[in-house]
Amino acid sequence: MTQLKHIKLYDTDFVLFKDGKPVESLYTIYGESSVKELFAEGFKLEEGEQFIKMTELPAEWQQKYIDSIKESYKQLGIVK
Repeated sequence: MTQLKHIKLYDTDFVLFKDGKPVESLYTIYGESSVKELFAEGFKLEEGEQFIKMTELPAEWQQKYIDSIKESYKQLGIVK
């Protein structure tokens, strides 16, 4: 098992937010192509919802997502 040193957030990854909070769990992150697919298939945002790039989230939320990713890696046994 390897040790996780750094998680990088990308501007091609998005999360769905409303009123300054995620609409879905911290484990739900969409790639740019997935967001495009959703809209192509007729997905509609609810009032006040928006997809936000991971790199444009406030620092507090970025850290929450990083911590969530690290925890999921640990639970899966990918890292210590």
